[in-house]
Amino acid sequence: MSRRFGYESETDSLFIALVDELATGLFPAAIMAASYCGVASFVAFKAQSPVLWVIAATGTLIGASKCLVKRRHQRALRDRPWDRQRAARWEIVNAAFTFGFALQIGCVAACGFLAADPALPVLVTGLVFGYCSGAVTRTAFRPRIAGIAICIATVPAILASAARGDSTSIAIATVFTVFLCGGLETIRYLYLNTRRQIILRHDMATLAKNDPLTRLLNRLGLREAFRGVLAEAGGNAIAVHCLDLDGFKPVNDQYGHAAGDELLQAIADRLRAVVPAKAAVARVGGDEFVIVQGPILQPDEAAHLAQRIDFAIAEPYLIQGREVRVGTSIGFATAPPGSLELDPLMAAADAALYRAKASKSDATVRRAAKRADSVLPGLHANPVS
Repeated sequence: MSRRFGYESETDSLFIALVDELATGLFPAAIMAASYCGVASFVAFKAQSPVLWVIAATGTLIGASKCLVKRRHQRALRDRPWDRQRAARWEIVNAAFTFGFALQIGCVAACGFLAADPALPVLVTGLVFGYCSGAVTRTAFRPRIAGIAICIATVPAILASAARGDSTSIAIATVFTVFLCGGLETIRYLYLNTRRQIILRHDMATLAKNDPLTRLLNRLGLREAFRGVLAEAGGNAIAVHCLDLDGFKPVNDQYGHAAGDELLQAIADRLRAVVPAKAAVARVGGDEFVIVQGPILQPDEAAHLAQRIDFAIAEPYLIQGREVRVGTSIGFATAPPGSLELDPLMAAADAALYRAKASKSDATVRRAAKRADSVLPGLHANPVS
């Protein structure tokens, strides 16, 4: 179905978001299960068929179980983050109960159209249309599940109605077929619309937390990532590195802002290559960067990272056909996780940064010393010259 309707491959985040939607609609699912129980029981009573009583009981049990699955799915959503494999398992479970319930509706609809009582076709028609409309609106974000479910529920009714042979029944079968085709097209439309909305929402969230030039985190994204690093560190220490570039302004002034932007992007790429995967890297100003590192397992681990960053940034860059060199000043602070928020750690690391800059320029010694005195007790703040 996805190839026919032109569905593109789904990223992990999009797939997980779409599967999350399967947990919604608990109340409509309960109403549908109760409606099925009433209609199926009435059809079984009118037809005096033990088989139909079994179908009525089975469908009611599946419908009730589907409601329980949705409830369990809602509770599972609180346990984050999810990966694609876990979301796929929930999709399979939801699909199994959806298909099972649709099959029971299809069986009851076929028996209703084949029954002698003229009132039963009208009753089962309402049941099928009610189920299909709910499946289309509530499950369209998983188009394979929605499309297969409405086919399972509708095709037996179409075949049974056509089998009666009279003109009215054939007309009903034709109308059912037309509405089935319309339902499949509606599923396609709703899926693509929901997909666009989720992608837009993700894009807006990404823009809100990331620097558009370097694609690193911004201040807002850094605060969120800081909590993740804290959780990942467990009982180990963490470190915050503050750094800014030496010699960036002359490059920007001499070659223009476009060259400066290209240089910042190249520096961001080098930071991504040097910094561990579990760390958070952010651009918080023009040429200012912050790195949250954790867990710190060795006493000199933060210092080693600072040195690697210093060496990586000092390598020459090819910007607009010219070789460009810049340096960096780095200060970092370490503390046990949970003992401090991000701001005090950044203040301590920033103080160490100014001490590093002071070692490179006698003109800033007094200012750097004053800033260094603000390091909070219990923190280890270190400059890297």
